[in-house]
Amino acid sequence: MARGTDISRFIIIGCAVFCAATLSAATPKLNIKTKHGNQLEARKKQQIEHLAAQYDLGKFTITRDIMIEQGAVNHSMPVLTLNLRFMENDDLALSAYVHEQGHWLLSQHRMDLTSLFNDLSKRFPNLDVNPPRGSGGLRDTYFHLVVCMLEWQAMEQLVGADRARDVIEWKEHDHYTDIYRTILQQREAVEGIVNKYQIKF
Repeated sequence: MARGTDISRFIIIGCAVFCAATLSAATPKLNIKTKHGNQLEARKKQQIEHLAAQYDLGKFTITRDIMIEQGAVNHSMPVLTLNLRFMENDDLALSAYVHEQGHWLLSQHRMDLTSLFNDLSKRFPNLDVNPPRGSGGLRDTYFHLVVCMLEWQAMEQLVGADRARDVIEWKEHDHYTDIYRTILQQREAVEGIVNKYQIKF
């Protein structure tokens, strides 16, 4: 009788541990607001909420405060802001989310940024900083190598290698074209520098 009780207790404890692990790994509650409160922004908000429910975004969510703003350029700070692009393509929308979260992750490595920039600019000289090839600034373009690499790695974990690569290859022809082309063609070198500074989700 005691043995049966012990087994039951073991099962109950095991279930509790599993449930706790599942809850801790789930996407945290996002604080999503809309800038203008219109129907299109509401649709985008629903898309992000759907993605947060469909995928475990816990490790890829540094900030939970999200603003949806029609006509904005996606940006990470001071509040992570997403525009209305990619409402018909969840993979591209998801990549935009993890991309902007990647900026928040990189911001946690402020003490390394000077050395990181030096390593990146020496290893990948003469990146075009002008849009759409670059991001508009010298340091920002080089730091985007890291952010876009984080984005690719995150997408691989979320949707698999093939779909993740499809996203990065599509973006190579849309914006930050030299940046995405560099990580596609020289992934090992980019990851080597990212790993050196232990930058990872």
